[in-house]
Amino acid sequence: MSNQQSDHRPAPSADPLDLTIEHLRPLLDHGEISPVALTEAAIQRIDAGNEELFAFADVYRDTALDRARAAEDRLATGAPVSPLDGVPVAVKSLIDVAGRRCEAGSRVLEGHTAVRDAAVVNALERAGAIIVGATTMDEFALTTVGPARSPIDPRRTAGGSSGGSGAAVRAGMCFAALGTDTGGSIRVPATCCGVVGLKPTYGLLPLEGVVPLAWSLDHVGPLARTVGDVRVMFDVLLAGAAGGTAAAPSAGTGLAGRTIAVPDDEYLAVLAPSIAEQFAATLQALRDAGAELRTVELPAQDGVKAVHWPVLSGEMAAYHRRRFGQAEGRYAPPLRDGLTAGDTVSKEEYVAAQRQRPAIRAHLDGILAGVDAIALPTMAIEPPLVGQDTVDLAGQPEDATAAMVRLTSLANHTGHPAVSVPPGTTSAERMFGVQLIGRYYDEHHLLDVAGAVEALR
Repeated sequence: MSNQQSDHRPAPSADPLDLTIEHLRPLLDHGEISPVALTEAAIQRIDAGNEELFAFADVYRDTALDRARAAEDRLATGAPVSPLDGVPVAVKSLIDVAGRRCEAGSRVLEGHTAVRDAAVVNALERAGAIIVGATTMDEFALTTVGPARSPIDPRRTAGGSSGGSGAAVRAGMCFAALGTDTGGSIRVPATCCGVVGLKPTYGLLPLEGVVPLAWSLDHVGPLARTVGDVRVMFDVLLAGAAGGTAAAPSAGTGLAGRTIAVPDDEYLAVLAPSIAEQFAATLQALRDAGAELRTVELPAQDGVKAVHWPVLSGEMAAYHRRRFGQAEGRYAPPLRDGLTAGDTVSKEEYVAAQRQRPAIRAHLDGILAGVDAIALPTMAIEPPLVGQDTVDLAGQPEDATAAMVRLTSLANHTGHPAVSVPPGTTSAERMFGVQLIGRYYDEHHLLDVAGAVEALR
């Protein structure tokens, strides 16, 4: 395997907004780039591109510049408080930022202002990160088709429900962003926008101050342009919000000697031809790099799907029934229909679905006990066109959101950490990601493997 960087790991650029955090950090520390100038440039780029991409729902102009000035003062007198000190980032618009609108992409919460910071926002702010705004999202995080557009091809969705975060990161409007993931909503936008997205282990990062979709499936995590930048974000969040500690990449970050589990052909039968072709090329590159590939049988997709809907819709309906009463008329049709369907899920159906989840988790635990990670495509299809609600999945019409999360919802039900990464074998202009699933609380090892996949040639 070559030591050269892949197309997905930007080298130093003339425009600071296109740097990785790794390359940006010494320039900030040595005064070669000003946090104020950097933040002003980020806001200018948002202003220039947001009409086309619709990545931001709210831009925090005044407070972002105030925090940038404070960061500049800190850096002038001493060391940064963290690797994110003075770095512009963004948060999804269902995450509370004190004094700012938190509307979760819905008319139901129109005008709602957060009274305190979410735990993950508090971690970012104490680390000196500069939050430049809140990103757009699908209403209450239910669907994955918009409203943001992919900077790679604005005719296509940026995915969802954290699509605004994915688009903002890819377009260089910020260096990293927070998203949430209930069935794939960090990993799907990462694929659609050609960036990296990490869903951590369930419960590792606190959801305090995050508007829920389904409490037993929800996760919060970072998106960034490279695995290294996702690691920086994750370590700051882990230390600041969960009391964990950072870990450096392992000395042996290549693939030689690693064992990667790959689903059998039956599991991958739903792949679109273009996705199957790119995944096959990635698998060959893994072999060439010295990895051992082991074919495994994952939990049946139909079984996971049968569990997913009763759990998600039942929890979603319970939350909205309690919180919003008679506001159904203010919901957009997809969520209104989902809530109506969720009301039909009986207690018996919900409990039966929940009782199946430990067996699904145990199945993955058994596989992961003998491998470094499980690898499969993040999405079975190419990103749909904007406004496309139905797609072709293995020759059959399928709801676009259901098709987009077909391969991602498994890790939500088991709680295992999962990351989507563009492999180095794929052009930076292709919207394809490899999903890697790892062992519980083993995110740093998982990111080591992801970094090696990112660097494939």
